[in-house]
Amino acid sequence: MKVLIVDDEPFICESIKADLNRMEHPWTYEAFTAQSVAMARKLYYSEEPEFVITDINMPGGSGLILVSEIHKHNPDCALLVLSAYDNFEYVRNAFMMGAWDYLLKPIAFLEFKKCVERLMEKMSADKKLFLQVKMTENAHKNNVFQMKDVVDYMEQHLGEKLNASEMASKMAVSYSSFGKQFREYKGMSFSAYLLWRRMERAKDYLANTHMKIKQVASKVGYRENPQHFSRDFTRQTGISPKEYRAQMFQERQEKWGNETGE
Repeated sequence: MKVLIVDDEPFICESIKADLNRMEHPWTYEAFTAQSVAMARKLYYSEEPEFVITDINMPGGSGLILVSEIHKHNPDCALLVLSAYDNFEYVRNAFMMGAWDYLLKPIAFLEFKKCVERLMEKMSADKKLFLQVKMTENAHKNNVFQMKDVVDYMEQHLGEKLNASEMASKMAVSYSSFGKQFREYKGMSFSAYLLWRRMERAKDYLANTHMKIKQVASKVGYRENPQHFSRDFTRQTGISPKEYRAQMFQERQEKWGNETGE
């Protein structure tokens, strides 16, 4: 990790650099030092460090100006402000300008170490979250289904073979995870929803077309076993496909008669 250390006293810069190197944790640092805001600005834009440690009071400009500029340029850059003054206004202004933390000089090593460790853990967590978000976005771009896509796909392919394993694969999740997500999304299991949608589509065909019942069965996914269609339809609706078609025809006739006054 690149770190920029800014203090008008070279000894303090080197001391902080040495403290970073002797911290016992897995992170390693490439440290740069600057003794003025102008020098720090040049180093920041040339090296683009992820972590900046800066004093407030320095000849030629305030460290808070640097903090504000860096935060506007890159809100993800970690900014640690140092000061020899325990001044509430300094602290408040530092945080308002984007500082992550504020430490008093002279810096106690253990306090500095704990501060850096908290910061590194936060940055690691932020990076992990960012990668997870990018992976999700990339998965979607690469045609990995979301649950809405699954339901839309089912609607467009009711006449074909559909199973939960295939849908889980399209979502890039496990079979059990898919089943749980589907139930939460639609309020019923995948198989129950699939059967319901097939029967609703069959009702539409029976009521509004002259297709034979065997053809209707094929249209809603019973191409290989049309005999199962009548069984499932009857279980779902309480009447056979033939009875349903006759019922719809009768209701249409009665409605037509009422409209014509006969």
